[in-house]
Amino acid sequence: MSENFALFYHFLIGFFMAFIGLMSPGLLTMSALNIAIDRGSKEAGKFAIGASLPIIIQAHIALLGAHHIKMHPEILDKFSVVAIFIFFILSIVFFKQYRQRKLTTKTLRFSIRSSFWYGFFISAINPLAIPFYFTYSTLLELQGWLQIKEPYITIFVLGAVLGVVSILTLYGKHAPTLLSRLQFVTKHFKLILSIIMLGLAVISLLHVLKVY
Repeated sequence: MSENFALFYHFLIGFFMAFIGLMSPGLLTMSALNIAIDRGSKEAGKFAIGASLPIIIQAHIALLGAHHIKMHPEILDKFSVVAIFIFFILSIVFFKQYRQRKLTTKTLRFSIRSSFWYGFFISAINPLAIPFYFTYSTLLELQGWLQIKEPYITIFVLGAVLGVVSILTLYGKHAPTLLSRLQFVTKHFKLILSIIMLGLAVISLLHVLKVY
């Protein structure tokens, strides 16, 4: 693999990891929708740029954590045990949310007039960002598909930042259309998440049983 291709490859991994990770309705995407409806698509664009900046720090922390895991394989076994309980709990939580079948488009409301800083704040307090990048970057590095060293870290993070900007901008530009279709997507998405988390719990359990 040539150096230029490797750089482009890591950029694509970062871009699609961020883009796909935010495709489902969530805090950031629903906030982008509300900004677009209340303030217009231009302000939604500012929100997207603001929301992308905390990713620089969050993705860096996650990548360095994933690299530490690879350097200390014994930690991975302990991580797998903890992951079993986390995935099972998340599976139950998402299934209960699915049973309620309520569409929620509420977002946190703050007296922040600047769409840019509003996006920055919402993204900075997102509790799922670091675990998301940590989990998938750990899996990719263990498979040899990701190199966590410079300049690949910087290129990956750049791709993730642009991925966040892209998906949130799309949400902002197509707000009315997306809002009318979110009820069906959200109602069934919780069930899909529940099944995925259950599957990850089983995979982690099998890994632990194989180790011990």
